[in-house]
Amino acid sequence: MKWRYTEWDGSQEFEIHKSNEFFDKLAEFIMSTGMDIDEILKHYDVDLSELEEEGFLRESQGKTIISSKGLKRMEERALLEIFSKLKSENKGSHPVDEKGRSHERTDETRQYEFGDPLSNIDMFGTLQSALKRGGPKLPIGIEEEDFQIFESEAQASCSSVLMIDLSGSMGRYGKYLMCKKVALALQSLIQSYFPQDRLYFVVFYSAAEQLKLTQLPYLMPKPVSIYDPQVFLRIKREDFYAHKSRLPLHFTNIQAGLSIARRLLSKDSTANKQIIMISDGEPTAHWENNILNLIYPPADRTAQQTLKEVKACTAAGIIINTFMLIDDWYYFGLKNFVDQMTRLNKGRAFYPSADELGRLVLDDYVQRRKKMI
Repeated sequence: MKWRYTEWDGSQEFEIHKSNEFFDKLAEFIMSTGMDIDEILKHYDVDLSELEEEGFLRESQGKTIISSKGLKRMEERALLEIFSKLKSENKGSHPVDEKGRSHERTDETRQYEFGDPLSNIDMFGTLQSALKRGGPKLPIGIEEEDFQIFESEAQASCSSVLMIDLSGSMGRYGKYLMCKKVALALQSLIQSYFPQDRLYFVVFYSAAEQLKLTQLPYLMPKPVSIYDPQVFLRIKREDFYAHKSRLPLHFTNIQAGLSIARRLLSKDSTANKQIIMISDGEPTAHWENNILNLIYPPADRTAQQTLKEVKACTAAGIIINTFMLIDDWYYFGLKNFVDQMTRLNKGRAFYPSADELGRLVLDDYVQRRKKMI
């Protein structure tokens, strides 16, 4: 970071947070439009040199990008915005009713076992055990069986995948913008309050893919490119990826998103695994024998292929918590599909508005105080 100094004559106003406010406005613009820094510089007459000097932006492979400092500020502001709507604040880990070898000490003690952390040794209990065994004499002879150690509470770590719908309908009513804020806020929440947890990001549209945290600010829903009242397209996998930019991407492939999420979570050793899915519609796309099927209106065939993946997640011990952004409460087809998912998986389903989404996702994460099995 570079510092600029000047002589103060008593008339200048201090503007310590000027660059912070400038970056916040830039970040909000990026989140709303999906434009990267170079696109902004190309289309707008704006000087961003101050933000580079303050460390919010940096150069990478010939491009100007948001730095880790800038991304961290975006995460914290998203978390603050959502937390301000929470009715209660809860901090800490995911405690469970088990004892284990961690660093969260309790007042209970037990006999030392090989591998226990020496920092948890109860010296008073150890001396007391030695005195009971050998009597009150000096020097006190301490044997291996005398060592006592404080019990520790096992802290349940949790691996999660946040699945974000990028289908065409997510462009309405600011849904995609709130999804991005939720993702950034959840990342900040986990880093600050649940450091033992792990979070992955997956987006789904006509297909699905894993996403890096640095890509989140630029996410945008896929533009609708087919307006026919009925659509039935079959595309070979190799053709889809070879000509992806020319094909309709605005469909909803929940099956593909769940499949990628399941593979990501299968790599983690933790027993607690969950998928947090945010969507606004029934599945309208699925893979079948390396063929991508795009079907609208939503078909039972797609629903059944998606539910097969739900069963695979359930068999792998993965809980699916669904947040459905329903615009029309007369849309019973979507609710029926979500009900089938929750019955198969035993997860939870929520039907928030876009404004309620962040509060519900974070509140649900914070409030969960028991180990998932």
